[in-house]
Amino acid sequence: MDTLKQNAIRELPNLSDYRYENIFNVYQQADGKFYYNINSTVSIPDNINKNTYYTIVVNGQSPWTAISYRAYGTIELWWLIVILNKIINPLTPPNGTIKILKPEYVRSVISEIKQNL
Repeated sequence: MDTLKQNAIRELPNLSDYRYENIFNVYQQADGKFYYNINSTVSIPDNINKNTYYTIVVNGQSPWTAISYRAYGTIELWWLIVILNKIINPLTPPNGTIKILKPEYVRSVISEIKQNL
């Protein structure tokens, strides 16, 4: 069983570096079908440097994708905000103070996550 990232597999569509699916390994079964291991856990340490993020107050009216778009100019990084804030149910709109990773740290944090999965 081979493991690769999706963008390294010709038969699969190329994904943006920011897509959640792109951080996971893709496995190929003997029958040729591809799958992700959705049991992998992605986390950001509690002791992340306070200089790498800022906080905002949200009122429960905006979905994670809208917050991602305002912070990063893309809806694709919603998952990074959810993980940073240790959200268990991302279907619930955020309410209260949340952390936003500063844009200049996004690529390095995603690279670190990919290396540790």
